[in-house]
Amino acid sequence: MNRGKREYQHPLLIRLTHWINFIALAIMITSGLRIYNASPLWNFSIPGILTLGGWLAGARMWHFFGMWLFAVNGAVWVLYNVLSRHGRHTTLFRVQDASGLKPMIQYYCRIRREHPPTGKYNPLQKLAYSSIPLAGLGSVLTGMSLYWPVQFGPLASLFGGYDTARIWHFLFTAGLVFFFAGHMLMVIIAGWSNFVSIITGWKSAEH
Repeated sequence: MNRGKREYQHPLLIRLTHWINFIALAIMITSGLRIYNASPLWNFSIPGILTLGGWLAGARMWHFFGMWLFAVNGAVWVLYNVLSRHGRHTTLFRVQDASGLKPMIQYYCRIRREHPPTGKYNPLQKLAYSSIPLAGLGSVLTGMSLYWPVQFGPLASLFGGYDTARIWHFLFTAGLVFFFAGHMLMVIIAGWSNFVSIITGWKSAEH
């Protein structure tokens, strides 16, 4: 679909779930850091200005709210993609995309000067977009085993027990944070039109 020199990139539901995810993750991460401070896994604490909730009980309530927002929003996103097949060929990583990983890594490392030919998303982006739902699911499942350790005792055991589940929860969340950082870097590299497209749905055709 074209409108002058613009192309329609992102349907409304994709844009809404994208920004709701951003809000939910911000709530979960900042409140989670406050929960972490109440019982640190390692020998350091997080500055209070980077946390949400004010105290342990308040942080747990914010974290619980963010978790439900994240889980429901993620379920809507997955259901929409399955029913509409949105991104099935442009976003989902496939076996044939594996050969394109090395050229893209070389390009980003400035070993290769020319951008490898790609579609809407390159193989590295597809790999990231296909992997991040697994990190999100892992974050939710480990969070459930921590929030309800009695009701979901078998789930906690699956992750190696309560204390080990805390480490897994931290690692899954760290994966989400690193993805967000890399995602923002790619947006900056791709240019302003790329950022605007996730708000309006439209992107300049020349990009």
